[in-house]
Amino acid sequence: MAGAITHDEASRLRDAVDEALRVAPEITDSARTAFARLVDVLETSDDAVVFPAEATISTSQAAALLGVSRMTVVRLVDRGEMRAETSAVHRRIPVAELARYQAETRTRRRSAMAELAGDVTEDTPADRVIETR
Repeated sequence: MAGAITHDEASRLRDAVDEALRVAPEITDSARTAFARLVDVLETSDDAVVFPAEATISTSQAAALLGVSRMTVVRLVDRGEMRAETSAVHRRIPVAELARYQAETRTRRRSAMAELAGDVTEDTPADRVIETR
């Protein structure tokens, strides 16, 4: 997967960030981690979105970030799969909750793929249908 920056650019950026942080010992560990994570994301993804940890976003914004419809996000909230702050009419999703949901979904997806891959062996005929549900 191509990223917004190349591997070489990421390496140079990591070196520059490391050097800048070395001369600024007052920078917190969370800030150091955030800088490192940002470079990792830019290297592996075409895009990056940065929010303050305490920020909240609309269901439409959450849908865009997840790559699903707004109604899917509303259903996730209504089923309790994603926490949201609600008022009489609006739902606001904490960015930290969106990150939790993405990580949980990624873990479930990887686990399902590993299980599915375990069903396929060298002896599995190419035309054999493998049950996925």
